[in-house]
Amino acid sequence: MVLGLADIYFVFVRDVGLVEGNGIVMKKRLISFFIAFMMVLCFSYVSEDTALNAAAAKKVSINKTNVTLKKGKSITLKLKGTKKKVTWSSNKKRIASVSKKGKVTARKVGKARITAKVGRKKYYCMVTVVKKKQPVTTSAKATTQGRPDNPSGTTAQGKPGNSSEVTTQGQPGTPSDATIKADAGEYSIANIHTGEGTYYDRESTGAANLDDYESMYFTAAMNHEDYMNGLAGAYVEITDKDGDKLNVLITDRLPEGKKGDIDLTRVAFSQIEPLVTGRMNISWRIVPLPTEAPISYLFKPTSTEYWAEVQVRNGRYPIRSVEYYNAATGQYVALQRQEYNYYKAPSGMGQGPYTFRVTDFYGHVLVDSGIRINTTSTPVAGAANFPY
Repeated sequence: MVLGLADIYFVFVRDVGLVEGNGIVMKKRLISFFIAFMMVLCFSYVSEDTALNAAAAKKVSINKTNVTLKKGKSITLKLKGTKKKVTWSSNKKRIASVSKKGKVTARKVGKARITAKVGRKKYYCMVTVVKKKQPVTTSAKATTQGRPDNPSGTTAQGKPGNSSEVTTQGQPGTPSDATIKADAGEYSIANIHTGEGTYYDRESTGAANLDDYESMYFTAAMNHEDYMNGLAGAYVEITDKDGDKLNVLITDRLPEGKKGDIDLTRVAFSQIEPLVTGRMNISWRIVPLPTEAPISYLFKPTSTEYWAEVQVRNGRYPIRSVEYYNAATGQYVALQRQEYNYYKAPSGMGQGPYTFRVTDFYGHVLVDSGIRINTTSTPVAGAANFPY
């Protein structure tokens, strides 16, 4: 209690006891004393409740929110900050199973979500299972794709008519030396960005039109400036003030956010910070999307040879440009990037099939030929993805 018994006694003697010498009963002061006494008691209870609430808001988090495992390998997940019973489950047991103690075993190539449940609270870890074959560190010549007759290769520089060294790293998800050295300005792979992290409940389609990826990755909205600079569909690693990390896919735009700010979904935010925090200081950087699948092309259903829009999705790194090959001129023509993450050909691209040249922020180039318009909202797979 804030006021001790001695203090209460003093007040009582001063305001009540001494009045007996005057032979006067001062009811008003007696009432005032009781009112003051009750206020002290209430204040004490409020203080105790506040302390209990603060203890209840103690940070609970899962030790890993994203992990890549080779088929047959395992890892043990743990829930930090609680001693309560944890219930573990997997949404795709055939891809990744989990034991009662949180041991995850990779069984089949694909993606699965592991859930740790404590009471009504849930924490998630996205697991990507890749092929068992060990990657080999090599240095190989890769020819730049300036011609539509060579669709499947990649390059680190993207300059027509040249060849360059491309180093493949030994670990999936690790950027290559060429990617690390590539100058992408403020979005160079080693650059760290800062801002504020908040959370929201999305009520409509995300600005980047990638809602179907929310079952595979944690997602977030990027502030307007960074989003419009080409980060729609980018994969970023967020670090909070305590050093906890979470990878998210940018599927939406945060119009009112300052440069550097990211608005996470409620589920994503709760993985690294209690929701009662509401707002936190963060740092973030671009990381490769952990996928072994190729890029794909999704056409607007209304696309024709006279007008077309196409979305390039599943790229490991943010996309700098998308071009189509104009056979009549023998030149590549740049498509116009739209705010909603599609590339527009306002006068169409002809009858097709088409050859696309896609370049990421770090100079990797992919060329895909034989791509036809598909108006069924079904992505058309390319031949490869950007190298790490």
